[in-house]
Amino acid sequence: MELKQKLPKITFILFIFSLCSIGIITSLLFIRTETDINLKVMTWNISGAVGVDGEFDVDRIIDEIKANDPDIIGLQEVDSDIDISSIANELNMFYYYDQAGDTNEGNALLSKYPIEESETIDLPLIDGTRARILIKNKVLIEQREWEIYVTHFSRYDKQQDHLNQAKFVSSILSKSRNPRIILMGDLNFVPSSSPHSELTNNDNFKLRDTYEFLNEDVGYTFRSNSLFKRIDYIFSSFNLEPTESKVICTQASDHCAVITTF
Repeated sequence: MELKQKLPKITFILFIFSLCSIGIITSLLFIRTETDINLKVMTWNISGAVGVDGEFDVDRIIDEIKANDPDIIGLQEVDSDIDISSIANELNMFYYYDQAGDTNEGNALLSKYPIEESETIDLPLIDGTRARILIKNKVLIEQREWEIYVTHFSRYDKQQDHLNQAKFVSSILSKSRNPRIILMGDLNFVPSSSPHSELTNNDNFKLRDTYEFLNEDVGYTFRSNSLFKRIDYIFSSFNLEPTESKVICTQASDHCAVITTF
């Protein structure tokens, strides 16, 4: 008699335990699916679509992007002769583009994922250097918001500009509460420089140089007039885990593309 009275209670407890177990397993599977994203990010200074052979060819730029199939692309030196909306349509991607000041070129972000919000920020300059900008984009990826920045620092011989611009960008990113941040572009400084250290070793805010993190070779990204330098980068917050980073060089531009997968 006593056993019969306890059985319903035991059955009820087992039933509740089973429901909780299923809920926990389902939640774990959901979390695993949500965070396990293979996101391929590409940055490329396309040099106005003029290749190392001196030929203007936008289709060549599109073909190279298609061949590498990135999810997110940051482009620099997108000038007024290039219809970025047509490129985005051809690639079936969302985009944001803005020109730098009164120049005829600017930066663009193209994305397979929706771009929720975008903003253009002027970079500090000295000695009458031509205008440079940072474009800030909030992209919704698998129900999570990422902050993705694309920029093009002053030309490679403007070292004081580079340091000022690196400090300025670092101060902007340090104010963000988003754990998913990517900064990419043609920054025109080399890895051994103080601007690089400002972005990667700042006590208040640090970014990871994804190519340097995963590779031991130099990884030159610029080749012109016998000059070989690594000046194109994909930096990320330390919350993101890069799994592969490579440099892709073609005839389409004097800059090589950098591709990092997270």
